Amino acid sequence: MPAGRKPKLNWTPFLSQYTTTIEGKFHRLGTDKEEAEKQFRFLQVKHDMAEPITSSPTFGEVSEDWLLHVEKTHDADRFRLCKARVNDFLAFLGKDIRVRDLRPRHVEEWIKAKTDVKSDGTRRLYKAMILACLNWAASGKVRLIANNPLRGKIDLPEGASRGGDAVWTPEVFKIVTANVNDRFGDLLRALAWTGARPSTVRKVEARHYRPQLKVWDVEDLYRGRVSKRKIVRRIWLSPQMVKLVERLNKEHSEGPIFRNTHGRPYSGDGVTMMMFKLRVRLKNRKPPINLPDGLSVYGLRHTFATQFIVQHPDKLEYLRELLGHKDLKMIRKHYGHLFDESAALHGVLADMKTL
Repeated sequence: MPAGRKPKLNWTPFLSQYTTTIEGKFHRLGTDKEEAEKQFRFLQVKHDMAEPITSSPTFGEVSEDWLLHVEKTHDADRFRLCKARVNDFLAFLGKDIRVRDLRPRHVEEWIKAKTDVKSDGTRRLYKAMILACLNWAASGKVRLIANNPLRGKIDLPEGASRGGDAVWTPEVFKIVTANVNDRFGDLLRALAWTGARPSTVRKVEARHYRPQLKVWDVEDLYRGRVSKRKIVRRIWLSPQMVKLVERLNKEHSEGPIFRNTHGRPYSGDGVTMMMFKLRVRLKNRKPPINLPDGLSVYGLRHTFATQFIVQHPDKLEYLRELLGHKDLKMIRKHYGHLFDESAALHGVLADMKTL
């Protein structure tokens, strides 16, 4: 390319794809115009900052840099797990696969081929590691790739089924809380005592607390969401929960009140990782302790609902409000086996005064 001539995004007919030339190096950018434009802008930024220019690094190259980052910024257990999963993914696909060629089916096929991965929580963890690597590589501070080609295209399970294996027994809750640090224990207790979604509780701040009403007013956390199915306006707090909240509010007057031992707010992937590491640690004990398959923090929401229905089968409307559901449809669908709705309806009719 002649000096002074600005690079341009071109459609090259004989290659049937978009291309560009920067500093005499020819780059193929694919057939999708939007993706090609992202790649083109990315290459221009790299050029302007006098950084090495490559439009198509391999996943192996990107993951190697990410693992160095994980090793520096996280504990040894997390690094070991991340390295094992990434190497397994590379062994399945081949180390030379390029980032821009990655597709959701590659991740799904990899998970499907692993017969030892049975729970939704583990599936989420495996997928989340690949996404974490690509998100880091595409971040503004790193800029190894123009964008994460899998972002928003991978289905991440909530972390557990809604069956019996999702419910925590008192014995399991006691074992788990006795074997985690106090910070994570606070988060688990908050989930067990409120029945709220983990994704909401992780973001709660001191400003959400309404002491007169003893609630969290969290409507602003859902502002801007396209889906209206999971909008929660307030979370009711029991007396023991109020004590926990007021203690944490004093510790963290700004930002999320639930934080890990490093003082950082919990991420969804971080919580899943904590549960995964706990399961491994307990399993390797002598004698080993095996946690139930499918156990996840989201299961504490189902446990709360189950306990409520068993103790208050005639107050389902209260449960609807506590869980933040628009109607009783979801409660009947997932917990209908816990109460005899037919008998309850006939009981109401028997006591009802009619004309």
